[in-house]
Amino acid sequence: MSSARGARRSRRPRAAEDAEAPPEFLRRLGLSPRKALGQHFLVDELLLSRIADACQLASDDTVIEIGAGPGGLSIELAERAGTLIAVEIDEELASLARRQLEGRGRACVVAADALGVTPGELLEECGASAPYVMVGNLPYYITQPLIRRFLEADEPPERIVVLVQREVARRIVGGPGRESLLSLSVKTYGRPEALFDVPSSAFWPMPKVQSALVRIERLPRPAVDLPPPALARFFLLLRAGFAEPRKQLHNGLRSSLGLSRDDVLALLRDAAIDPALRAQHLDLDDWRRLHALTEERWPGSLDVG
Repeated sequence: MSSARGARRSRRPRAAEDAEAPPEFLRRLGLSPRKALGQHFLVDELLLSRIADACQLASDDTVIEIGAGPGGLSIELAERAGTLIAVEIDEELASLARRQLEGRGRACVVAADALGVTPGELLEECGASAPYVMVGNLPYYITQPLIRRFLEADEPPERIVVLVQREVARRIVGGPGRESLLSLSVKTYGRPEALFDVPSSAFWPMPKVQSALVRIERLPRPAVDLPPPALARFFLLLRAGFAEPRKQLHNGLRSSLGLSRDDVLALLRDAAIDPALRAQHLDLDDWRRLHALTEERWPGSLDVG
């Protein structure tokens, strides 16, 4: 999804009869959203401002914005930050965002696929440096890989603020009995928090799903502080645990790791984990204990590649 800034501020919900018609200012720009890129432009100015406020920016901060669209949220961010790096895969929209940002402080628009460049490359191209905040209005298909790409980068952000599908937001935040592979991966590096919902009526064209804003504060040190090879095996264990999420944990791990029933039951017992639980019921500390025991007793089961 992308964002656009409207001609006036209004809380009035868009009526069903005009939901498919673009707002006047977008019609003047001649924009046609590309379905293949999941483009839905955020057109509610009050929400654009509220999202920018949620980024908690200081006047000297650097921001990397993913999915700048025609520059609606970009303008709000540029007004609050010291340096804005706006990334947009669509060349036409990137060109429009450049025009929108002219004379609005230090802004650099990069026409690129955010999954094809590193944060360090973006900072270098725009003459900026860490620390920085990552902000994005993300289509579903890049949400998980993009968040992980930034969290695991050599130069990670201090904070991530993303607008995503509401169901994806819930998966990012997780919680007791509701953890997911995504939430645990995020919690390895940061603290996720759901901020507020955004209705589909705030976008043009209206998506079929609701959205929500999530903020992730990066931890000073990863919660699972392991060297890269061991961390890769830790994530392999997480994937094994969630490979069959509807099964009880001992059954899912047995088939994924190739261990006997007795071996898996012994691992879970010694890690103080009830084998009848499902993967969603385990928190990060549970997985950390289970990983340490698995590495000690059955390291071959966690070979990567």
